[in-house]
Amino acid sequence: MKFSNQKYELQLDKMGAVMSLKSMGKQFIKQRLPLFVFQLRDGGNTQIINSDQAQNITLCDNGDNIKLKYEFKSLTFDIKMVFGNRIEATFSFQNYTNMYVEWVSFCPLAVPNDLVSTGGNGHIIIDTNEGMLIEDIKLKENFYPYKFRSLDYPSEGLYAMFPAVVQSQFLSYYDDTAGIYIAAEDTERTVKGIDFGPLDDAIKLQFKLYPGIEKGVTQFNLGYNLVMDFFCGDWYNAAQMYREWFEENLPKYLLPIEENQDLPEWYTDSPLVVTYPVQGIHDMDPSGPNRLFPYSNALPYLEKIGKATDSRIMAVLMHWESTAPWAPPYVWPPLGGEKMLADFCNELHKRNYMLGVYCSGISYTLQSNINDYNMQNEYDEKGLSRHMCASPTGEIISKTCQAQRKSYDMCIAEDFTKRVLLDEARKMASSGLDYIQILDQNHGGTPYFCFSDKHSHPAVPGKWMVEHMTDFLVKLKATVGKNVLLGCESAAAESYIPYMNLSDNRFNLNGYVGKFIPLYGYIYHKYLQNFSGNSVCSQDIFDERRSPDSYLLRAAHSFLAGDFMTLVINEDGKIAWAWGEREFDYLPDQEAVLSFIKSATSYKRGIGKKYLTFGEMIKPYYVDCDTVKMYKTNAERFTEYPCVLTTAWKASDGTHAQFLANYCLQDKVCTIDLSNTKGAEVMDQNGNVIKTLSAEVCTINVPRNSVVMILFK
Repeated sequence: MKFSNQKYELQLDKMGAVMSLKSMGKQFIKQRLPLFVFQLRDGGNTQIINSDQAQNITLCDNGDNIKLKYEFKSLTFDIKMVFGNRIEATFSFQNYTNMYVEWVSFCPLAVPNDLVSTGGNGHIIIDTNEGMLIEDIKLKENFYPYKFRSLDYPSEGLYAMFPAVVQSQFLSYYDDTAGIYIAAEDTERTVKGIDFGPLDDAIKLQFKLYPGIEKGVTQFNLGYNLVMDFFCGDWYNAAQMYREWFEENLPKYLLPIEENQDLPEWYTDSPLVVTYPVQGIHDMDPSGPNRLFPYSNALPYLEKIGKATDSRIMAVLMHWESTAPWAPPYVWPPLGGEKMLADFCNELHKRNYMLGVYCSGISYTLQSNINDYNMQNEYDEKGLSRHMCASPTGEIISKTCQAQRKSYDMCIAEDFTKRVLLDEARKMASSGLDYIQILDQNHGGTPYFCFSDKHSHPAVPGKWMVEHMTDFLVKLKATVGKNVLLGCESAAAESYIPYMNLSDNRFNLNGYVGKFIPLYGYIYHKYLQNFSGNSVCSQDIFDERRSPDSYLLRAAHSFLAGDFMTLVINEDGKIAWAWGEREFDYLPDQEAVLSFIKSATSYKRGIGKKYLTFGEMIKPYYVDCDTVKMYKTNAERFTEYPCVLTTAWKASDGTHAQFLANYCLQDKVCTIDLSNTKGAEVMDQNGNVIKTLSAEVCTINVPRNSVVMILFK
């Protein structure tokens, strides 16, 4: 079966599998895969079946669309594919097996492995941890948290799941010839495994969809399309396709920052986040105050940083709990008592500063590994095991932060889970906090898989997870009030953006396997901002001594993505490379970091505010410059980044601006191609024109540790 138009040519075999898919002369299919694969489950018993195994297949060809019926024993799949300007596919099934259809891998594609690392020019992008660009599939495969694998119990924070650490519902593969864009247009934004991995000399692009319906429900209709479209360009072009769909299908309650009256005034004033522990100096240190406790001991350092950068400061505390660090759900009272924390909060507010705290997600701690905190008796006496996420065979296991604690993951569908977390949030909000990062470890705001047949949800993952998490977040917002912002680890996944306006970005983790790109900011920035997080693990990604510019590379990326920059300080008030270090004999260039933040913040709070705070990102004009080698820790491998990073923005009044950030310790010269513009002006922080640029290739000098703004005519 062949279908073709001016945009693409598709060939299916008699089993409905994609044999060939071409666009703009590019062949996207390297290997044949079955049209779909699904898993049946009954407790611990599973069966994996693919479309090639159907006992009977019937086809109805209607010209610009086809209908396929796949009949299995006691189960039938109906597939519809429409061939218009793009390809749209959906399915329904009738299930009389008395087993759950746990997941369906629908329309997987095996594209060529001609990525940059193989000598080709192919790339893959996914909105994982705010934007990942892959040029070498082996690096991803060799790093276990990002390895291509099935979602399973117990859940892990970096599973390739939406809505979770995968924050948007699309994948894209492209090279210099053409690109393919694959997306789920699911307005209910339900659970999916979205990932890619190696297949011989190909790369498998996979959407694994989780219906999550009760076993006794025999009829299921997916209710949305999986779409394939084609483009010529790079990741910006793919992101634009998804943003256009998103803008037409906004989540309920979501408003642009410019229109959102529930946001506190400081949210649009580009605060600088400063995060630090008040107990120990490392994630695994025993409890006990450090030199930043009592809380007021940090005030001189915060004031010094605020003055040096002309910034409002938001202090975000770690290891502040009197129970134990990273030992949820019980975090209250704070170390030193409620009054001490409230007094510190008042002192910050007097300075026009803000206060936030880290928390540790939806888990129940039995025993801390950091101190003697223990809740085993309560857990046993109250029979709390019945509220925990369970395996298909009833086991209760967790992989979440087990170095810090022995704990289990709580099921979000249980009233106990919601009640306990809401009670703790109410206590925290009463102290005057401005921000609570309440869902650490629940990357993107996701709850964890639960297969219990004793809870109120189906005994498989699915839509119920998003419904219950949304219900919880609505109640949580009402509990803490509009003056307290909420967040999670990694930026909020699309389903949860209306409820978590400020989260702890983890884009740095993408440096393990590829490059971080501001993909999340491109799609969502008009609606929320985040902060660049405590940068944990950065010391394991970039060799600090061989790549001293790596610190400001991360700061520049955060600024250009439209987010708040973040500093991690040690107990001496010095800027550290990242959270999770023990040695401080070699630190980032303190003056350079403060200088860059001052330059960047002056633009974001001033002439660039309508772009970087309220605007939406657009594809920038090409900037040509030298590159910087960022060496990997304990390896000779390195990744090259432009010495001048750039993003472009459109304000609500229709004007356009582009920002250039030099994160290096030397001045840098670059060129920008303005041939297709009417020219532009280089602006300083005060709105003065310092250079006029003609509509041609122009040369610009960007001073060390600074930002330059270009305003287009």
